[in-house]
Amino acid sequence: MVALSLGVALAACSAQGPGSETSAASGGGVGGGGTATGGGDSSSSGDDFNPTGPGVGGDGGSVPLGFTVQPNDLQTIAVAAGQAAPSVSYTATRMDAPINVGWSVDRGELGAISAGPASTATFTPKGTMGGLVTVRAGLNGETVERNVLIRLTAAQNGADAAVPAQAQQIATDPTQLTLGGGVGGVGGEGLGVAVTSTATLDALEHPASDGGAEQLKFLYPYDGTVWPRGLLAPLLMWQWTPGDADAIKIELRTTSGSFSWTGTFGRPEILSTTGRPFIRHPIPQDVWTMATDSAGGPTPDGSPDRLTVSLTVAREGQAYGPISQTWTVAPARLSGIIYYNSYGTRLAENYDGAVGGNGRFGGAVLSIRAGDTAPQLVAGGNGGNSQCRVCHSVSANGSRLLVQNGLDSYGLSAAYDLTPAGATEHALSTAAPFAAISPDGSIALTQAGELLSLPSSTRRPTSGIDEVAYELGTPAFSPDGTRVVFNAMSGPGANPRRKLFVMKFDAMTGDFADPEVIVDDSGEPAGTRPGWPAFLPDSKSVVFHHQTDPGNEGDTFGDLRTRRGAKAHLAWASIDGSGTAVPLDLLNGRDGPGSTYLPSLSAPVQMTCTADGTSVGDIDSRHKDDINMNYEPTVNPVASGGYAWVVFTSRRLYGNAATIPPFCSDPRGVDLVENITTKKLWVAAIDLDATPGTDPSHPAFYLPAQELLAGNARGFWVLDPCRSEGAPCDTGDQCCGGYCQPGSDGELICSNAPPGGQCSHPQERCETAADCCDPTNRCINGFCAVEGPL
Repeated sequence: MVALSLGVALAACSAQGPGSETSAASGGGVGGGGTATGGGDSSSSGDDFNPTGPGVGGDGGSVPLGFTVQPNDLQTIAVAAGQAAPSVSYTATRMDAPINVGWSVDRGELGAISAGPASTATFTPKGTMGGLVTVRAGLNGETVERNVLIRLTAAQNGADAAVPAQAQQIATDPTQLTLGGGVGGVGGEGLGVAVTSTATLDALEHPASDGGAEQLKFLYPYDGTVWPRGLLAPLLMWQWTPGDADAIKIELRTTSGSFSWTGTFGRPEILSTTGRPFIRHPIPQDVWTMATDSAGGPTPDGSPDRLTVSLTVAREGQAYGPISQTWTVAPARLSGIIYYNSYGTRLAENYDGAVGGNGRFGGAVLSIRAGDTAPQLVAGGNGGNSQCRVCHSVSANGSRLLVQNGLDSYGLSAAYDLTPAGATEHALSTAAPFAAISPDGSIALTQAGELLSLPSSTRRPTSGIDEVAYELGTPAFSPDGTRVVFNAMSGPGANPRRKLFVMKFDAMTGDFADPEVIVDDSGEPAGTRPGWPAFLPDSKSVVFHHQTDPGNEGDTFGDLRTRRGAKAHLAWASIDGSGTAVPLDLLNGRDGPGSTYLPSLSAPVQMTCTADGTSVGDIDSRHKDDINMNYEPTVNPVASGGYAWVVFTSRRLYGNAATIPPFCSDPRGVDLVENITTKKLWVAAIDLDATPGTDPSHPAFYLPAQELLAGNARGFWVLDPCRSEGAPCDTGDQCCGGYCQPGSDGELICSNAPPGGQCSHPQERCETAADCCDPTNRCINGFCAVEGPL
């Protein structure tokens, strides 16, 4: 059961901010008891906060300026999750007399204050997240700000089935372990039971050693990972020489103290059925939501509010650790849908010959909506292989999907209209495998260099592209639709296959112009080629798959291979040629020259498996070269939280959950009912505004909710089909109107106009940066975006 720690006393701080008022008053009007000292504030005129109403400004400005608000110091409140929250009361005065002012807060998700006008107002935390909130008092265009730091605390011993989010993470049957995306959408055995031994609990509080002698270390996640908000909780995986555990303690803490939680857990009950060791455990979903909603926000001293995880492991009455990692949480919620390709899904059966199960498997396009725990079937179905739908592309606005049909009809393609009601298929008269789709879904650029109207597939006039290339590999449009990037397969120039080209594009005329070579591998070792390019949201840079070994299929394909020994890493380049193409080392798994942070196996997995009938089980069976098994990048079109977000295919180890040899992913060559293939989708953050020639990447995380038992590839994270005015939303990029604002009941709904007709918040619509409320925001691909990195 859950035991929430109680903390209602107000903590003391000492630093004053620049320009803050000096006052002898301290701790005045603090609800819930306690004292507070120190802090800081800022005052400004011309703020967009401009309260109106009786008692505010009298007859239009006759009241002299110069009011003050007490307490002026930073107020720090400790709030126990699930308990009544203490409050802070503020009083506005002018010349020592109360004066009515308007009140507001900058972060309504943290708490609320009555709007007034009134001379006193009380701020009450919601108690669901921690962080720094600014209380604003406004009078005649003058604004006075006061800060409150909410410190949310919680603790638990064992899973709490009464919490719906945790109930979904408790495995009660072995079939749950590999169904869909696995337990909690991330695999593993789910949450453990309460630790009932007082001796074990005491050992977890007083470890016998730091675990160094036992070689205790994390396998997943990776230190330094950047997470967005709104994701499913990750699965913590570790290894150590004892190989099993009786109990663990997990701690989550932010740098500022805005959130802290401790959880102790015994072995998940399902392990008594499976007989497996206790080597992994998820973070409870409700705890993860509180932690990531709290981390990443502003802090009193301006430093990043990072999140640290610590793990202590107990075995036979002794505990070891803790081991720790520190992560960055981007202050943005990634919404949208991920569409990806599966050649081994259980959601459609259109091929025979699978080694495991009933001998059937499917090729199809699946989707994951942010927050789901399992994928859904979008394109493809049961029957013969003509029902296979693969080789897909998706428009940035999420309105259009292109696919190729299966082997019996491989020359046929189809376009799908994607709407909230579902997907509608339209057969195309022209084959369009891996075609580029314009951001609005209206145009396709095929590998043959043709322009097609969608969904009709009518050919459109075009010019200019054949001056550079006669055959394109895997083209892609920029998010603003004004450029294309492609790897040429043939063309009039020298070594076209070794180059990555960018050209300007005019959608009205179909003209391509001003070719720029941004990557040139002429003179590099045989097999080195660029491919699978994708633009970053600002349309100024490109990430791409940099092949170093084509594997045993040969090197004649425009869609560079990812199987049968093919090796590649991801890299990026500016489209203006101002910098050399640079590997995304941290994304790929490197932490220094010749060094990797990715785990490997101490002994090879002995497994016989084939891909297309070719033996591949002995290729890097210890996963020593996972840094060169990263492929097919795509990019979320919306910059969020100071980052661009890259989705890619990788054959790396997924901790200790997916460990078979990297190229064992063909259902006809390996039992993918009994074994979890490592061919999976991963996501990594890329710094915005990075200097060309540097590495702007960060360690990646496993994409939750992808099908655990299938090989998954080429995920497109695109916008939701847009929602109409009044529909529920989380962010403005989900809405046709571009804005997501509180409705009359306080719940977020889509709006066709900015709040108060004034300005746009992050992930809301903009034409220029001047449309954004925060002057430090940029307008990237039509949405306000926080500058990065944090």
